[in-house]
Amino acid sequence: MRGMPENTHTHAPEEGTGSDQPGEGWAMKKLWFRAYTEMVDDEKLRLLAFEDRWHFVALLCCKSGGILDDGSEPELLRRKLAVKLGVQSRELDEIARRLAEVGLVDFDTLQPLNWGSRQFESDSSAERTKRYRENLKKQEVKDTKRHCDVTVTPPETDTETDTEADKKKIGAKPKRFVPPTPKEVQEYCEQRGNNVQPAKFCNFYEAKGWMVGKNKMKDWKAAVRTWEQSEQPTRKRKML
Repeated sequence: MRGMPENTHTHAPEEGTGSDQPGEGWAMKKLWFRAYTEMVDDEKLRLLAFEDRWHFVALLCCKSGGILDDGSEPELLRRKLAVKLGVQSRELDEIARRLAEVGLVDFDTLQPLNWGSRQFESDSSAERTKRYRENLKKQEVKDTKRHCDVTVTPPETDTETDTEADKKKIGAKPKRFVPPTPKEVQEYCEQRGNNVQPAKFCNFYEAKGWMVGKNKMKDWKAAVRTWEQSEQPTRKRKML
């Protein structure tokens, strides 16, 4: 039968045989069966009245539930099916005739035709559970191997130390400027061998608050060197 829609099951099935022929073994019931989306366009179903389409679906449920394969005598089986479908026994015979005419069931047994080609052994919950557990084990092995292959890189302590030292340098306060004494200026000038007058130098910058332009002086020795350069042209002019 072409018309059982695809994978509309909602519960895990129990194991069973699900034979197309009665009396071929006791079938354990399943809580769902495969149905296919093409059922809505199946020509055999479309030849039936609406109520008979439902009767066919009900028989599929009885097949999956194990009722059609429970080993009951034919007369008792038909009485069970009549109760399930909510009809009288005579009405069940007519339903069986109409379904058999379009090739959906066997008239004598009410077994759905082509059931075995649409329901698979792989639908067994035990088999699916086994495959699922095997896949879990394989994944655990892969994860364990991946974690073992990881190389741990030690922290770069030297770089971290340098970074901390740089932060300290950046955050350090500038050294406070201390004005020199005339004696300190004289000693530096003697080392330089220039003609800068220490007293004149100190008096000049003291009068300006030791400012160089608009900024506070940071290095008085640099200021001495600047004076040294500015006095050289004066000495040359005097020599001329």
